[in-house]
Amino acid sequence: MTRSFSVPPRLPARVMGRAPGLRRQSGAVLVIGLIILVVLTLLGVQGMRTNVAQERMASNMRERNLAFQAAEAALRQGERANPNDHDPNPLPDPVNWDGVAALGGGAVGGFTQDLPNPTFHMGPPERIRVGLTLPPEWRLIYPVTARGVGFQDGSVVIIQSGVEPVN
Repeated sequence: MTRSFSVPPRLPARVMGRAPGLRRQSGAVLVIGLIILVVLTLLGVQGMRTNVAQERMASNMRERNLAFQAAEAALRQGERANPNDHDPNPLPDPVNWDGVAALGGGAVGGFTQDLPNPTFHMGPPERIRVGLTLPPEWRLIYPVTARGVGFQDGSVVIIQSGVEPVN
């Protein structure tokens, strides 16, 4: 018995080098993968920007709290002070007060090592009506203005209250 072997047909040149059944690829997966990578990169960059903004906001809040605590300490010191020991010169503009010209006031020493000492100013007394009764009742109230600064020069808090001296 003789066996006969058949020779497989010859493949065209353009199909040579590929496994049978595979079609030519156009690279769509590569393009889609690159688009997804760009989108993920943009999301990551935006997330970093958000974190930086939140960190700045937290830092600014800390600065404001330090300045407020310093001003509050100076205000309490001014409220405990004797009005007769201070020169009753008014502040020309308490909102823009630089804290240096503290005539009629003083500084709170040893508040903290790294912060400038908060200062207070006690102004001349003002007559303020108390209640709505007749005859009107008037009291002398001394305005106390305090200024506190945080670690940065831009974080300044100025607060004000009134003090009635003990008779």
